Amino acid sequence: MFTFSNPISMFMTRLHKPNSNTLLVLAVILGLATALAVWLFRQGIEFFNHWFTGVLAGSLLSPVIGALGIVISLALAGAVVGLIMDRFIGEERHHGVAGIMESVAMSGGRLRYQRIPYKAIASALSLGAGASVGPEDPSVQIGANLGSFFGQRLRLSDDQMRLLVAAGGGAAIAAAFKAPIAGVFFALEVILNGSFETRSFGVIVLAAVVSSALTQALEPAPEMGPFNYTLGSVLEIPLFIPLGILLGFVSAFFIWAVYWQHDWWHHHVHLNRPVKTALAGALVGIVAVFLPQVMGAGRESMSSVLSGEANFGFLLLLVLGGVKLIATTVSMAGGFVGGIFAPALFVGTMLGAAYGQVMQATIGGKEGNPQVYAIAGMAAVMAGVVRSPITAIMLVFEMTNDYRLILPIMLATVVCIFMAERLRPHGVYEQGLRNKGVYLPVGREIDLMQGVTVSEVMSKPAPRILENASLQELRDALRTYKSRSLCVVDAHGTLVGIVTLSDLQRAYRTDLDEATTVGTICTRNPAIVAPDDQIWTAIKIMGFREVGRLPVIERSTGELVGLMGRQDVMKAYNLAVTNKLQDQHTAERIRLNALTGGHVFEFHIAPGSGVDGKHVADVHWPHESVVASIQRGRKQLIPHGDTEIKANDSLTIIADPELEPSLTALLK
Repeated sequence: MFTFSNPISMFMTRLHKPNSNTLLVLAVILGLATALAVWLFRQGIEFFNHWFTGVLAGSLLSPVIGALGIVISLALAGAVVGLIMDRFIGEERHHGVAGIMESVAMSGGRLRYQRIPYKAIASALSLGAGASVGPEDPSVQIGANLGSFFGQRLRLSDDQMRLLVAAGGGAAIAAAFKAPIAGVFFALEVILNGSFETRSFGVIVLAAVVSSALTQALEPAPEMGPFNYTLGSVLEIPLFIPLGILLGFVSAFFIWAVYWQHDWWHHHVHLNRPVKTALAGALVGIVAVFLPQVMGAGRESMSSVLSGEANFGFLLLLVLGGVKLIATTVSMAGGFVGGIFAPALFVGTMLGAAYGQVMQATIGGKEGNPQVYAIAGMAAVMAGVVRSPITAIMLVFEMTNDYRLILPIMLATVVCIFMAERLRPHGVYEQGLRNKGVYLPVGREIDLMQGVTVSEVMSKPAPRILENASLQELRDALRTYKSRSLCVVDAHGTLVGIVTLSDLQRAYRTDLDEATTVGTICTRNPAIVAPDDQIWTAIKIMGFREVGRLPVIERSTGELVGLMGRQDVMKAYNLAVTNKLQDQHTAERIRLNALTGGHVFEFHIAPGSGVDGKHVADVHWPHESVVASIQRGRKQLIPHGDTEIKANDSLTIIADPELEPSLTALLK
C-alpha cells in the first residue's frame, strides 16, 4: 500500500533542514513578503499624509490659524509617535540600520521582530505628517526583521539567519527605491559590513530582484526620471573634483550634527518622550511654514530640481540644503522614526544644483548643466554620510534611470568619501555603534594578527645612534639599550640605516681603523614600516627581506618613531589573542542580551568599594540580575558563588534596565 505525504509538511520539513536550494526558496518568499510589507508601509505614509497634512493642517486648521496649522499638525503627530515608541517599543538595543549591523555581526541576526508593526506605524506617521526623515531605514528594518522572523521560526543556524537578515534589508532597499542592484550592494556593503561570499550573493540577489519586480508591478511609475543629461565635453569632468571636496565637508558636518543633536537633546531636553517628539515636530513645522520643501523625504522637490521644472535660485538651493540637514538632525534627535538616506540625497541634490549654477554662469554654453551636478551630488553626499560608495552610485543610477553620467558621479563620490574620511573617519552607522562601544571589523577576519597595528607593539622611542659615532660608542650604546640592533640617524634625526651587533663583530674581525664610524658599517636604506601598518604586513616584510628588525617611520613626516623586532611579534600575538577573546566575550554578552531581553551593564570595582573582597554569594544582588563575567587584568573569569570580587575588577551584569541605580549604589 502506497502513502503520499502532505506536500506542505514535506516542504516545511525541508525548510527546517535547509540546504542551498531551500535558502533560495526562502529568498523568494522573503523578497515577496518584503515587497508587500514595504508597499503597505508606503500606503500608510500616504494615509497619514492625507489626514495630518491634508485634512488636519489644510482643511481644519488652515482656515483658522493659517500656515501655523502645519506646526500644530506636526506637534500632534510627534506626540503620537513618542507615545507609540514609549509605550510599545521602549529601550532598544538593536535600533535602526546600525542595530541590524550589530545584530548580524554579534548576535546571529536575532531581532525582536514582534515590535516591527509598531515601529512601522510610528515611522509612517512620522513621514506622513512631514518630519524630515527618510523611508529607507524603517523599510530596511521591516525587511531585516522579516528575515530574522523566518530564521528564528525555522530555527536556522546563525550564518543562515544572518544571510536572511541581510537579504531582507537588501530587498527592502530594492522595494523602497525600486533599485535592486543598489539593494544588493547595500546588503553587502552595510549590513554584512563588507563581507562577500558567493552563496550570500546569490540569496541576496534573488531576494532583491523578486522584491523589486513585485514593487514595480504594484507601482509601475519610476521613482524619478528618466533624464537625458550628458556632459558638455570630457573637459568638464575635472570640475566634479571641487564638488566632491565641498560635499565631503558637508557629509562630515552632517554626521557630526546628527550625534551632536542627539547628545544635546538627551542631556538638555528633560521631557518625557511624547512631549519631546511633539517639541521637535513643532520646530520642524515652524521651518516648514517658510520652506515646505524640507518636509518628509523631499522626493517631489528633488524630482523638480533634477527635471529642471523648479526654478530655484542659487541662494534658495543653498538654504534648502542647509535647512534640510538641520531639520533632519532635529527630527531624528527629537524622536521621530525614519532614516538618513533620503535627506542625504536631498542635501546632495540641492547643493550639487547650486554648484552647477555657479559652473553654468562661469563656463556657459552646453557645459555646466546644473542637473548633472545635482545628480552627482546625490550620490556623493549619501556615500559620504553612509560610507557605502557602490550602493550610492547604483542607487542614483537606478532612481534616475540615467546611466550615462558614470564618470562624473564616480569621481565626485570617491573624492567626497576621501575628504569626509579625513574629517570624520567613520560613517553615520559605524559612528553610532562606536558610541555604544561596539567596534565591527570590516569583512571577515582573515588572520588573527590583522587586528593589531605596529604602533601597538613597537619599541618606542626607537633605540638610535648617530651615524658619525665611533665603534666604541656603538658598543656602549648596545649595552645601554640592551638591544642587538640600533637605528642609525643623522644630525637631524632622520633615519640613515640600521646597525646590529653582528655588524659590530664583523667590523672588529676586519681590523678597521679607529676612524671607522657607525655610518660606515650600517645597512643603509633598510626596509621600513609605518605605525598604522598591520603586524601581518611587518611579518611579511621581515620574512621576504630576511631581517629581524624594522624601523618604524611616520608616513606624513618621515620621523623615526619606533623599532619593530621579533620579540614584538610575540607581543603582538599575545595582544591579538587577548583582543580576540574580548571580542568573543562582547559577542556573547550581546547574544545573551538578545536572548534574555535584559540589559548588559559593566561596573568597575574601585578600591574601597562595598563589594571589594567579598564573595559573589555574599553580596545581596537585586532580584532579576546575574553576574555574567568578571574581567581581571587579562583574565576572563566565569564567576561562581565562592569567587572573590577584587578591586579593579570589571563586572558584567545582566539585569533589568530599571535596576541600574540599585546596582550603582551597591557597587560604589
